Amino acid sequence: MNQGARATTVAVGIAFGFLVTGSGFGNYTTIHQALLLRSWYLFAVFGSAVAVAAAGLALLRGAGVTRYGGPLRLPHAPARRRHVFGAVIFGAGFGLTGTCPGGAVAVVATGGLGGLLVLAGLAAGMWLRGAAGRPALDQHLEAAADQREQPPLTCTYGSGAVGSGTERT
Repeated sequence: MNQGARATTVAVGIAFGFLVTGSGFGNYTTIHQALLLRSWYLFAVFGSAVAVAAAGLALLRGAGVTRYGGPLRLPHAPARRRHVFGAVIFGAGFGLTGTCPGGAVAVVATGGLGGLLVLAGLAAGMWLRGAAGRPALDQHLEAAADQREQPPLTCTYGSGAVGSGTERT
């Protein structure tokens, strides 16, 4: 990674932390009210984040390259059963703790020790996932599902490549 990319990464990280903290993602009450559907504030924040990301991706697609000259690659893969299980576990953790990984860092950065518990739980979960590995049965089932599925479309923007030869119209 070159010097400019490092500086940009640090600047984006600081800005992201400021916005996460300022938007209330580091506040248990704010998140709890949103999860109970008593406040729509965080949903508006989510919506604005999606809008900004969509605009940024549209600009990058138009340019065809990233800021530092690399091609823009947006790989697509079909959702698998493990993704659904992971989303359920993530959602349960979000609901129980009232924070997500980014919010947990914001909680710690603002002096809340509860965020340390969430971060410790995240680290333990990642360690357990790595230690457990994937059972052979799951690998076999996914391989069988891969053979039945139509290959996903792939595009590499800016390089002239258009799909994987299985374009659907």
